[in-house]
Amino acid sequence: MKNLVRTISFGVLAGATSWAVVGLVSDRYEPFDSDAGFYIGQFILSIIAIWVGYKKKFIDLVVYLLSAYLGMNAYSYVFGGSEQRAWAVLGLITTISLIVIPLLFGIIGKIARFIKYKYNKANPADARTSRG
Repeated sequence: MKNLVRTISFGVLAGATSWAVVGLVSDRYEPFDSDAGFYIGQFILSIIAIWVGYKKKFIDLVVYLLSAYLGMNAYSYVFGGSEQRAWAVLGLITTISLIVIPLLFGIIGKIARFIKYKYNKANPADARTSRG
């Protein structure tokens, strides 16, 4: 339970940060309107997704991405203007696209972990014989 709360909190914070960074690197508010903001936000979400995918279970990756999605939309609604609030329902639909790239990177993390354990499993007998 503690791990779940930590993953959700981390995801919400990462999602909000990925949206907030847009205003720091451009004069725009939404990631869709700023190339630099979009790429930096995707980088933030994707790096964390790789780590979660590599270190945690797949369900933790899903929880992270859903909570990041929640964080993005909550940030937009709370800190946005009246236009963002008016388009909140449409925003819920369009921001789904912002978690596709992090999902792919999270899956890459899962694949990397699978490959590491699949091909790096050494038989203890092989280790003794290879030493000479």
